[in-house]
Parts: sequence; structure tokens; C-alpha cells
Amino acid sequence: MKPLSGLSLETSGFQRSSPQKPAPKKSGISSLRRLRIATILLVSSFALLVIAAGVYNITQQYHAVMDATTRSALGTARTIQSHAMQTFGETYRVLDGIGDVYRHAVEQGELKNGEAINEVYLHDLMAAKLPNAPAVMTYFLLDRDYKGVAGARTFPVDVSKVYLSGISFENAIDVGGDNLAGEIYKDLRPQATPNTWIYPIGLRVMDSNGGVQGFVYALIRQEFFAKYFAEFDVGAHGSIGLWTSDGRLIAGTANEKTPIGAIDKSHGDTPQVATTLQRETVITVGNGLAEQVIARVNVINVPLQVSVVLDAEDFLASWREARNVVALTVTGIVLAMVAFAFIILRQIERTEENERALRQAKASAEEANDAKSSFLAHMSPEFRTPLNAIMGFSEIIKNKVLGESISPAYTSYADHIHRSGEHLLNIVNDILDMAKIESGAQPLHREDIDMAEIIAGAISFVEGLASQRDVSIRLAAQPNLPLVYGDQRFSRQVVINLLSNAIKFSPPRNEIVVTARYTEEFLGVSISDHGPGIEPALLKRLGEPFLQANPTVSHTGQGTGLGLSICKRYMDLLGGELIVNSTVGSGTTATIRFPAHLMMSRENPPAISPPAAAD
Repeated sequence: MKPLSGLSLETSGFQRSSPQKPAPKKSGISSLRRLRIATILLVSSFALLVIAAGVYNITQQYHAVMDATTRSALGTARTIQSHAMQTFGETYRVLDGIGDVYRHAVEQGELKNGEAINEVYLHDLMAAKLPNAPAVMTYFLLDRDYKGVAGARTFPVDVSKVYLSGISFENAIDVGGDNLAGEIYKDLRPQATPNTWIYPIGLRVMDSNGGVQGFVYALIRQEFFAKYFAEFDVGAHGSIGLWTSDGRLIAGTANEKTPIGAIDKSHGDTPQVATTLQRETVITVGNGLAEQVIARVNVINVPLQVSVVLDAEDFLASWREARNVVALTVTGIVLAMVAFAFIILRQIERTEENERALRQAKASAEEANDAKSSFLAHMSPEFRTPLNAIMGFSEIIKNKVLGESISPAYTSYADHIHRSGEHLLNIVNDILDMAKIESGAQPLHREDIDMAEIIAGAISFVEGLASQRDVSIRLAAQPNLPLVYGDQRFSRQVVINLLSNAIKFSPPRNEIVVTARYTEEFLGVSISDHGPGIEPALLKRLGEPFLQANPTVSHTGQGTGLGLSICKRYMDLLGGELIVNSTVGSGTTATIRFPAHLMMSRENPPAISPPAAAD
């Protein structure tokens, strides 16, 4: 009696401790953590982009408003400048005409009663000019000693007492040629409107010899310019002013803070007379945002300056509303993005919690599976030794080793016990082999192996099973097969398992073909049968433990579903691969391949004799 499958009858405990699996490496950053970081970066970047876009939009609108305000202030100042130049120009032309009449009268010696100038004529002449000059209060003439000669509204009253109180003609300013400009003064007449101011402009009347014959003056109403300024829209806080060369206000709108006749030093830099060069200045007052835009333009040929002041309370009002709308919009978008990011991050957190729970469950399952595999691997002797004993003693009874006196019934029973024990041992062997592989306790003994010898030995091993099934085996091997660097026991077990499967699934009186060949890329061994084949859905899952490729066979008690799974695991350990091709109703071909780097040439390959066909 010999122990089956090379197993001893030892009943000792565990024979080998299973090696511990290396701990899985922890990844630096999980995919969910990377997703969280990416979400935060994306939301932050988009929020910054939205804020930057809002700031850019507000800035562009601000510059557009400032440009429009500057153009508006300067345009208004130029319009008022043109109006003032036209008013003073027309007044000087009238004065020049009156002066010509006065010069001619003096030169011709036209004297009333042979002693004086014809005042009536001069009065009528000047009075006729007043209706066409709304800016002029009156015209009057002075002689070379600054004594009144005639006036448009004062005949026969002394003009020096009525209109000229407060005027110092000796301090008149030359404004080009014979033109003069006096100093602004307040109208002190009893019938005058309160707080009425007058600006005198004049002309020297020269004789043919260049001597001064007298002076002709016009008194300009301050109200005339004030009414004209009121026609312009400078906002509720803006103002318009007309200033003298020393910074004294002549006329202004109601919002002008400087009183009429008072001096503002900021306007005292006006040239005495601007004749050919028109100076324009635009000032933006403010710290950060503009508070005021001031446009200043000099009036040509008169020592005056026009100022237009626009206040930020007016020209930035619409911009501030737009700014608030943009700020609210940007804030809303950012808050919505923050809320969206919060929802995403919360979902990621929940997913991480679920993932941690799944990892814990998986770790527990793996621990349980490892414990199972370790248990089965360590219990191998405890399973196999009693089975070997059962089979050994049943074989003694079956073969009547101790004599012929044993009852034939016992012999039959012993035969059943032996066959059942052999089947059970095969099942236990498969389960324990799979457990060893899964637990990592299956060692490899690599060496140069001869696949020709392994194929021949495997065919010889299954000849008995093939005879019982009435199946023949034909070998078609390429000569001079190279050696393979692998494990002889594992390789032999794979070929045996594949042959056993082919025999079990082959109908009687059919042939199994074993093909062995090699190329520059691999060495392959194929085993083909003419069995029922495998369904495509099951073919994709071949290699899974306990999977039955043909359920009809599994019900006969002849398969555990571990044969192909063990073959696949062994080939993975050896560095090769297992390929199964099958067509339902046409049979199955199982091929094992060893890659080129495991192949080694040899000089004297052994010949392989094909086995005899089964009877």
C-alpha cells in the first residue's frame, strides 16, 4: 500500500506557517481629497475671476464717466468763453464807433453856442445803441481829465456822480491797442438792485497826433452773465464763474461759493490779457476717486477767465449706482459659488465617509478571507492524513491483503469507500491548493524544465481515465521544444488538469488533440476536445473559483469548479498565461503559453512518442 497523491500518513499539526502579506501602501492623496482641492481651487479661481471682471467693469465705467465729464466741463467752458468774447467784442466795436464820432466832433470844433460839444447828439447816439446791447447798462464819455461829457442814460445829469462812484479810471488795465478794462465795483445808486455789480470796459479816444482826447466806457451788467450761466446744466452741486485777472468773481451761478466781488486765490494766475493763445486747463480734484472736475478757459482780448466746476455728487451718481449693481451682482455670484462649493465639498465629505466605511468593510472581508485561506492552508495535513488512512485501509480490504476469508460484501463496500475517498481527496486537494495560492503560501521552485517530458508524463498519468471514458489522446508536438524556466510540479499539474477536463467533457469514442509548438515569442501547449463547449457568458468568467463551465457535469459530483482557476493561478505564478477558446457544440481548446524570456534552447531534445489509443 502506498499513500495517494504523494501524501504521508502524518497526523501532526500545522506543517508550515503562512507568510504575512505585506501591508498595502497608503496613497499620498486620495482621489476624493484631490477632488476637494480641485473644487476649492476652481471655485476660488472663478470667484477671483468674477471679482476681477467686476472691478475691471467698474474701473472702465469710471474712466468713461470721467472722460465724458471732462469733455462736458471743457465744452461748457468753451461755449461760455465764445459767448463772452462775442459780448465784449461787440461792445468794443460800439465803443470804437462812439469814439470816432467824439474824435471827429472835437477835431471839427463843433461847439454848442461856440463853447461845448453837442451833448444831445452824443446822448442820442449812445442811447440808440443800448437796445441792441443787453449786457450793457450804459455808455458814457469822459474827457481827457476824466470828467463826464455825455451818457446814454444821464442827459443832462452829471454822469460822474450817478454811475462812476467807486471807479478809479487811473487804474484801468490795457487790454490791447486802446482798449481798457476797469475794476469791478458795486452799484451804489439808490434805485439800483441790491448787490448789483458792474464791470467797466473802455476805449481811449486818440487824436491824429497820438494824443488822448478822451475816454468812452460801457458798464457791463453782472446779471447778464449770471442769467446766461443759468441756462447750463452743471448739476445740483456744480457752478460756473467769470473771474478777473486777480481772482475776483464777476458773475457766477447760485452754487458758486465765492461771493460776487470777492477774491479766490486759485483763480489769480490768469494772464493780464490772452490775445493769441487760448489757455485751457482741466483739473481733477480728489484723493482716490474724483471729487470735482474744474475746467478753466481764458477769454481772449479781455483779462477774464471762465471756470466750470462739476461735482462728483452729480457726475458720479449714475456710476455709483452701476457700481453698486455690479458689486451686488459679483457678491451674489461669489456667494452662489461658495454655496455650490459647500454643497460639493459636503457631498465629497459624505462620499469619503462612505468610502471609509467601504474600506473598513473590505478590510474586514479581506481579513476574514485571509483567515479562511490561512486556516485551510494550515489544515492541509489535518484534512489529508485521515483521508489517506481511510483510502489506505479500504484498499487493504478491497484487495484482500490479509486473506480471502473476507466477505464479498465487505470487499464491495471497501471499493465504494475507496472511490468516494479518492474523489473527496481530489476535492480537498483542489480547495487546499487554491487556499495556498490565495494566502501566498505556495512556494515556487524554478528550474529548467522540459515541457516535452511534462506533456508525456501528463498524458501517461491520465491514460487510465481516458480508457474509462473511451477517449483517445493524440499528440502533435513540434520537434526540438526549448526548455522553460519554471516550476516542474506546477507545470505538470496544469497540463494534467487541462487533460482531465478535456477527458471529462469529451463524448465517448472521441479524440483529444495535444499540440505543442513554439515561436520567437512564446512556447504554447494546446489541448482540444470535441465536447459541448462553453457559453460565451461563462467563457468570459473562466478562472473564477467554483465556477462550473458546464453545469450538467457539476451535478454528477465530478467537478468543484476549481480546476481552471488553479491552472490560471499557476500560470500567473509561472509568468505565463492561460487562454481558453470555445464554441458551443464544437468543443473547447485550452492553451498555455510561456513568453520568450522564459524559453531556453537545448541541443539534444528528447523525442516524444504519442500514446497508444485507448481500447
